[in-house]
Amino acid sequence: MEDSPPISTKKNKSTFLSRFIYFFPFQLLVVHLKRNHVLLVFWLLLFLYVSNLFGKSFGIVSLFLAPEYNGEISIYSFVILGFSLGGFIMAFHIYSYIMFSSEFLFLATLARPFLKFCLNNMIIPLAFILTHVYNTYFFLRDEQLLDSIVTIYCICSLFVGLIIFYFIAVIYFVKFNKNVYAISGKSEDYYDQLLDKKVRESTLMKKQKIASKIKENRNKRIETYMSGIFKISLARSTDHYDRTLIDKVFSQNHINASFFEIALILSFVTLGLFREIELLTIPAGASILLLFTLLVMVFSSIYSFLKGWTLSVCIVIFLLFNFVSNEYGIFRFHNYAYGIDYEKKVSYSYDDLKDNVTNKEAVDFSNKKALLMLNNWKEKNQSKLSVQKPKMIFFNISGGGLRSALWSIHVLNYLDSISNNKVFNQTQLITGASGGMIGASYYREMKYKELTDSNFHLDASMMKENVAKDLLNQVAFSIATTDMLIRFQSFKDGNYSYTKDRGWFFEREMEDNFCAFENRRLSDYSSDELESKIPMMIFSPSVVNDGRRLLISAQPISYLTQITNSDYTSTYSSIEDLEYNSLFKDNNSMNIKMLSVLRMNATFPYILPMVLLPTEPSIEIMDAGIRDNFGMKTSLNFINNFKKWINRNTSGIVMIQIRDKQKQFEVDNPNSGSLLTTLLSPFTNVYKNLLKVHDYNSDQNIEMMGDWFDGEVDLVTIYMHQEKDDEISMSWHLTPRDKIRIENFLNSEDNIKSFEKLKQLLNY
Repeated sequence: MEDSPPISTKKNKSTFLSRFIYFFPFQLLVVHLKRNHVLLVFWLLLFLYVSNLFGKSFGIVSLFLAPEYNGEISIYSFVILGFSLGGFIMAFHIYSYIMFSSEFLFLATLARPFLKFCLNNMIIPLAFILTHVYNTYFFLRDEQLLDSIVTIYCICSLFVGLIIFYFIAVIYFVKFNKNVYAISGKSEDYYDQLLDKKVRESTLMKKQKIASKIKENRNKRIETYMSGIFKISLARSTDHYDRTLIDKVFSQNHINASFFEIALILSFVTLGLFREIELLTIPAGASILLLFTLLVMVFSSIYSFLKGWTLSVCIVIFLLFNFVSNEYGIFRFHNYAYGIDYEKKVSYSYDDLKDNVTNKEAVDFSNKKALLMLNNWKEKNQSKLSVQKPKMIFFNISGGGLRSALWSIHVLNYLDSISNNKVFNQTQLITGASGGMIGASYYREMKYKELTDSNFHLDASMMKENVAKDLLNQVAFSIATTDMLIRFQSFKDGNYSYTKDRGWFFEREMEDNFCAFENRRLSDYSSDELESKIPMMIFSPSVVNDGRRLLISAQPISYLTQITNSDYTSTYSSIEDLEYNSLFKDNNSMNIKMLSVLRMNATFPYILPMVLLPTEPSIEIMDAGIRDNFGMKTSLNFINNFKKWINRNTSGIVMIQIRDKQKQFEVDNPNSGSLLTTLLSPFTNVYKNLLKVHDYNSDQNIEMMGDWFDGEVDLVTIYMHQEKDDEISMSWHLTPRDKIRIENFLNSEDNIKSFEKLKQLLNY
């Protein structure tokens, strides 16, 4: 069957202007802008992502413009991204077709009406593809440092992925997409004859005048449409068609489209079952598109059956799920710290917590252990440095995703290289938050391996390369394949069983990337820290429920959480710090995996799941940066507790702060920015100023050290000097340009001065 003839071969009375105005693609765009706001939100997000106008600080743009597959940017990663983009575009077409096709009755008269609809519905997708390609070219060239030929290959691969998905879709819809002629069994000539007035009247009488000639308001006026990629035709009149038959055509096509969606949804869920297979771990950008596609397809599938009741039914289902999850715990999924026992519940009442932090026996025992550790530190450094009173070093390292992890490794390695490993030996405590502590822990792990294994040589370049590898792909893929809704896989760690989710995949990815921490437990570090073979580490993730800090260490540290059991504390103390090992001593606390500790200390909301701990009532844990992004409070409490020993046995303290950005002193102009920025500023400024508040508190506490510490204190700050408009993203993904910039920050003027200051302080 032929479509309507081209404009040039058919008589018509329409003017050129009306043909232009009532051009089907333009009318579809108007309908989208007027009524299709749900899908426009998804498109808006995608446009903002690829234009780097939203999520800039988290590096989302690189996920779409430089996708990684199996750890590298390649034609395969772009093919997968293109395939996923094709899936989202097809979901957009199906959703739009189900929602609006019945308002454009001429579609039912066309050969393969759904495919024709898709062709005319390409204005928004085409605009996005062009925007994506344009931004991809410059991003690959400027940020990924790829040459033009490779960049063009990558862009071509994106189109290959799009074509592959469209080819699959076309095969399906060519076979199952029907028009009015296929449904009725009558030919096009039969309906053309109805255009004759006498024949039409005769037929209309038999059909009861076809429901008043179907002149309903729902039938949008269309004069021209795209019948081919380079072909424009006039729309066929539908006045002489039976409306019941036309409705049947659309209903049949809606159902066929829904079957296609359901098949895709099942395919995505099946893909999630095999998400542990490395080859099936798709790029993070593709995972985001996959998630958007799932949401659109689920909603459109429901709409195809419920029509106008869809929104109401969805609201009822949501409220029902919310009620069931609240009352019965169904659909409420938790993430766990791997290695500890969740069968026994620890009381988290105020009275029990107060008993815990006022336990004098625990405090005395922890003090005794700490003094033994400090004496071992002194003996080691006296013998290595041939001095009676060596300087004691404390590291405070900021959070900030992979940029902080890589930066901390660069700084720690450089300090050891210029001091012949003396900095590592003189370091007593390392503390901090998030990515910074991940990098520092990895560095400590490799240094220990070098010290204890004569066959192992620390390769600094390899270590930096490993820590900078992508950690986001697997997490994003896990989220997209129903991690947030359905967790049906589990694993065993010793005698304990846990569900697999993005937290588990994050830990596995760290282990694979670093080639370290395999089955390492917190207990594995206890004796080495005690003997001062490696620096002590204290992690301080935040308790979401009440804002307290949970201090985690391989050593007993009750001295850091103690409060005096007096009338004042019994009445007024809020108990700010809790010791993990003391609180969970009956839950095999020291068996916790080191990777779980690192993850708990770096759990950013929604990216990683909050970690549930076995208490009653339950508490959940997340990023240490919420309370103390540098760990300064922990360091100062340690120094305060052992100030007498430090004064007697050291020549002073050197506190080295490794920051992922400089202190921000400038004030944003309240009169600048858009109206939306002004409206949101009370909320956004609270978040933006959170780290500044940490700086204010830390600076104040350091200034007050003079009131209680008589020894010499020197503060050295090493930071990445990032321009406000060109900051490295705070994510689990870095570009090649990011990695080069991070290394170059070592040579900044201020950092060179800091290194020289350290050399003088430590006599290197």
